[in-house]
Amino acid sequence: MATRAIARTRALLCGLGLACTPLVAARAASPSGHVPDDLSDPPAATTCPSGHVHDDLPNRPAATTCPSGQPSPLSPAERAAFLATPEDPPPEALGGVTPERHGRHYLTGNEHALHAFHARVRGLGGGYLGVGAEQGYLLLGWSRAELAWLIDYDPAVVEIHAIHQALIAAAASPDDYLALWQPTGRRAAIAALHAAQPGPTGAPLIELYRSSRARVARRLEELRQEMLAAGVPSFLADADDYAHVRALVLAGRVRALCADLTRDGAVAHIGAAARELRVPLRVLYLSNAEEYWERLPQPFRDNLRALPVDDRSLVLRTLLTWETNRDYRYNAQPARNYRRWLAVPDLRSIYDVIRRDEIVVDERGFFETRELPDPAALRRRELRRLAREAAGLPANG
Repeated sequence: MATRAIARTRALLCGLGLACTPLVAARAASPSGHVPDDLSDPPAATTCPSGHVHDDLPNRPAATTCPSGQPSPLSPAERAAFLATPEDPPPEALGGVTPERHGRHYLTGNEHALHAFHARVRGLGGGYLGVGAEQGYLLLGWSRAELAWLIDYDPAVVEIHAIHQALIAAAASPDDYLALWQPTGRRAAIAALHAAQPGPTGAPLIELYRSSRARVARRLEELRQEMLAAGVPSFLADADDYAHVRALVLAGRVRALCADLTRDGAVAHIGAAARELRVPLRVLYLSNAEEYWERLPQPFRDNLRALPVDDRSLVLRTLLTWETNRDYRYNAQPARNYRRWLAVPDLRSIYDVIRRDEIVVDERGFFETRELPDPAALRRRELRRLAREAAGLPANG
């Protein structure tokens, strides 16, 4: 069933003009899986969000601006590179931070203070790579990204992205978009989905819209109100943020695909595509995926270390504190700083990078990580864990 869902999603996205059957791209990596992150002599940028020029890449020519001030469609060669990533197969089971959270489909997010990231990502540009559902569009609007890969290992989340993008393409304003998720907008929304993917292959998309419509509508309105209360713009209320997100969708610069952070597969190919397109990945949104793993998987470490980033690139993550505040802690970390941590062999989990008992958060639950790893301290910590395990004691006691 999940495999069929991925095939349907590829067809649906192709019908939207957002993605088609991918070409197989060779991984641009060394035998160790490491890809250098310098992006020297990149070609002239072909996007034009507000005519902004990124000047932090060496020898990068000025960006080409469009009369509308909006992102332009990709050239055929750029589009081929952008769509070249093959999808990962679906997992046998969906994980979770706790046993009771296993098997859930997160068709909507549940973070209530995402505005904590706004000041850090506003106007970063570059590329976006992130998991989850509607969070991606919020971050795209803030960052004014040029290209976006919206990934998840759950095919159902990839399908919900196909719905979001079809409705965004059909709606000229945030209010028009939100209306398509309301009961009064159902007919118009289904017509938009039919237009995006005509024929019987579009039926599963409409079925998912019908079954998830109320849930997504509640979440979008909740998110809109949270951002308004925080005094932060969002694609759900701010005309400029929404216009940028919609322009990216219409220009074919947003691709949703099934990708597993813990596999040597799609994420590595995305890194190779971004490098070929000379676009640094400026925002890497992980949600709380790292909390799913007792030990950070080696493919995850290799994947993140190989992504093309620069000094402005950030890793954004959330850390579950649901039992305390029905929410999360919100963390930003320079991507190059995190790469240094991931290179330390004795790094075990995200809780070695972020010591939960030592963090100090602001009123939004936000904090930033810039500390450098101490390999000797990590080694001592790992030896203590091994000793406790050998003695039959809890590893974290």
